[in-house]
Amino acid sequence: MENLIKYGAGPRRFDEAAQYPQLGLARVISQFGEKYKIICRQGERMAAVCGRLRHEAAGPSDFPAVGDFVMIDRDGDADGCAVIQRLLPRTSVFERRAAGSSQQTQIVAANIDYVFLCMALNSDYRLNRMERYLSVAWGSGATPVVVLTKADLCGDLPAVMAEINGIAMGTDVLVTSNSEPESAAKLLDYLKEGISASFIGSSGVGKSTLINLLLGEEAQKTAGIRGDGKGRHTTTRREMIPLPGGGVVIDTPGMREL
Repeated sequence: MENLIKYGAGPRRFDEAAQYPQLGLARVISQFGEKYKIICRQGERMAAVCGRLRHEAAGPSDFPAVGDFVMIDRDGDADGCAVIQRLLPRTSVFERRAAGSSQQTQIVAANIDYVFLCMALNSDYRLNRMERYLSVAWGSGATPVVVLTKADLCGDLPAVMAEINGIAMGTDVLVTSNSEPESAAKLLDYLKEGISASFIGSSGVGKSTLINLLLGEEAQKTAGIRGDGKGRHTTTRREMIPLPGGGVVIDTPGMREL
């Protein structure tokens, strides 16, 4: 049970799980194609969905996503994987349109309390993109928080803040700087035991750097900005990470559009 509490499970989830005494509660913490890494009472395991869930799924959003709470078969399958038998109700869903011309959606993160909308104050800065981020975030059921990174590269911070505050009414706006690593500590006010948060933003804006600062170690790979001002992809898959002081965060691959 301690493992699950560390990854954000609370009384509501344990009550839901009690309805399925023959199954075990778990949370999806990463995805590898059609396989998932989960955390359960016994620790980390790999898992796959059962045939019934696969057959009943109408699209990608009906499959488990990072952050989902699921019920697993304790015995697992022939390959040693746990089998995901049920997907518990989601309290929030941050999603985007799947790649290609399909109208199907792809879930970026599920069951999150806060979504940190990250944008660097260099050539990555686009006011209309932040408007789209905010629109999707408010519709997700999670609470958005705007995080402006690399403030040391901004030539006119007051002007940028005036623009952001004009579109982000009712949303907290945090400013961080590469030259002041301690500025990342502002995010800890939102991250307590039982709280889950996701970092959203383009490649290279500093999502992994912020998470490393919160962790107090270089756990997430980072890379600098390319010569054209665009970010390099360093995070290749969504991954849920527990913080030393409580709470869990989800690092996501960079996305310029939703």
